[in-house]
Amino acid sequence: MSLSAPHPQAVPAVAPALFGVTVFASATLVFMVQPMAAKLLLPLMGGTPAVWNTSMAFFQTALLLGYAYAHLLQRVATVRRQVLIHGGALLLAALVLPLRVHELLGPPTSDHPALWLLGALGLMVGAPFAVLSATAPLAQAWHARIYREGEGRGPYVLYAASNLGSLIALLAYPIAVEPALAVQAQTFIWSLGYGGFAVLMACLGLMVARMPTEPAPASTGLVEGLAAASGPLWRTRLIWIGLAAIPSSLMLGVTTHITTDVASAPFIWVVPLALYLLTFVIAFQDRPLISRGVALVIHAAALAACAVVLPFHTTNLVLLLAIHLAAFFFTALVCHQALVARRPPPARLTEFYLCLSIGGVLGGGFNRSEERRVGKECRPRWAPEH
Repeated sequence: MSLSAPHPQAVPAVAPALFGVTVFASATLVFMVQPMAAKLLLPLMGGTPAVWNTSMAFFQTALLLGYAYAHLLQRVATVRRQVLIHGGALLLAALVLPLRVHELLGPPTSDHPALWLLGALGLMVGAPFAVLSATAPLAQAWHARIYREGEGRGPYVLYAASNLGSLIALLAYPIAVEPALAVQAQTFIWSLGYGGFAVLMACLGLMVARMPTEPAPASTGLVEGLAAASGPLWRTRLIWIGLAAIPSSLMLGVTTHITTDVASAPFIWVVPLALYLLTFVIAFQDRPLISRGVALVIHAAALAACAVVLPFHTTNLVLLLAIHLAAFFFTALVCHQALVARRPPPARLTEFYLCLSIGGVLGGGFNRSEERRVGKECRPRWAPEH
C-alpha cells in the first residue's frame, strides 16, 4: 500500500520504500556521528559535564539549523530547484570528510575551551550533520507535494521511520560498533555511508522532480493557513514548542537522576534516550501501538506510583527504575501524541518540525541550566532532539 493516494500520473511503485529508506538512513547517520565525534574530541578535552553540555548544545543547534534550512527550502517554487540546491549542499558538506579533528584551530587552550570545542565540532561535522538533519522534514514535504492528502498514510508517518533509525543507531553503537571497530575505521565507514546516502537522496530527489507536484505554499498564506487549521498562529506555535520542550527536558533530567541517585550501571543512560525515541515512533505511526486514551490512563497511574514512592527510601533499584522510567515514558508519549493530534496540514509541516526543534533546544537548555545551578555532575550522553 502506498503512503497516500497518488496523482493521476502514476507514482513509481518503489516511491514509498525510497522515502522510508532515505529518512531511516539519514537518522541512522545522524545518531552514529555524535558518539564518534565524542570519541575523537574527548581525549583532547576530557569528559567533564561542561564539555558534554557544550557538545549537546552544538548538536541541538545544528539540528535546529537543519530544520530551518528544510523549512526555508520550501519557499523555492519548484521541487526541481530544491533538489539542485540540496544536492549542492550535500556536496559542499562532503568537503570536510572524512571525519577528523582539524588543525586549523590548533590545540585546545584553557582560556576559551568552550569556543574551541564549538569550533572543532563545527569544522569536523557541523555541515554534514545539519544537512542530514534536514532530511526528515524535507522528504516529508516532498512526499506531501506528490501525493494527495486524505487517503492512506500521510507524510508524517515518515517521522516514525526517522526515529526508528535513530533508535537502532543508539542501541547498535555501544553494542556492536564501538567494541568491533577502532575510531578511525568508524569515521571512514561513516564517511562512506554519507556518500551512499547522498546517492540515495539524489535518487529520491530525481524521482520527485519528475513527478507532477502540488505548488509550494505561498509565504503570504502561511499565517492564514495555520490560523485556519489550529487557531491563532502565536498560540499554535507556543503549544508545539511547549509540548516538544517538556519531554526533551524530562529525558535529560531522568537520565541525570537515575545515573546519580538511583543506579550507576554502565550504559544505563541509554535507556531514557531509547524510550524517548520510542515515543516518537509510536506517536507518529498511522495506527499507534498505544492509543491516546490508554496512554493517558497509564500515565496517571505511573505518576501516582512516583508520588507514592518519593517519601520512602527503598533499596529495590529495579522497582525504582521501573517506576521512574514508566512515568517518563508515558509523559513523553502523551506529549508527543498531543503534538501529532495538533499537527498542521502537510503543506505546513516544515514549520511544525521547526517548532519541535526549537522546543527541544529550549527544553535541553532549561535542564542544563538547572544542572549548573544545583551543581550536579552528569554522566556523558549523546542525545539529538526529534
